[in-house]
Amino acid sequence: MKRTPHTTAVLALSAVLIAGASACSTESSAKPDKIGVVEKLPSDPDEAKSKENAQEFRSWVNAHGTDQEKGAVGRVQRIIGEWSEKSGNAYISTDINGGKTQVEDPQAAATAVVKAFAEWKDSDQGYASVYDVFGNAMITNYKF
Repeated sequence: MKRTPHTTAVLALSAVLIAGASACSTESSAKPDKIGVVEKLPSDPDEAKSKENAQEFRSWVNAHGTDQEKGAVGRVQRIIGEWSEKSGNAYISTDINGGKTQVEDPQAAATAVVKAFAEWKDSDQGYASVYDVFGNAMITNYKF
């Protein structure tokens, strides 16, 4: 039986530990994957603005939306992102899968939210994503 010298074993173990540590990231901001999907809710650089966006959205839907949309947008907490009339990304934070009352059909509520957003912000090149109370993506890159 051939024995591996201690130096070789220590070097091999060090290489494995360094490779493992470099694969981990301490960065907390969400990044799109290879096809542009952000699976976790991005950080909110301006919480006051994102809450104001959500309030404007809820008000618009309460005046113009369907009954299903009105019920669903009550779950919207914040809308993060930059979008214009032509392009941009909106990240919609909700309390779906949490909150004070349970949602009977979480996916239907998320769909109603993103469709209402598309009606509110008519655009040719924008995308909206809806996230649950834990920041997990429910609907990603819905074109609005």
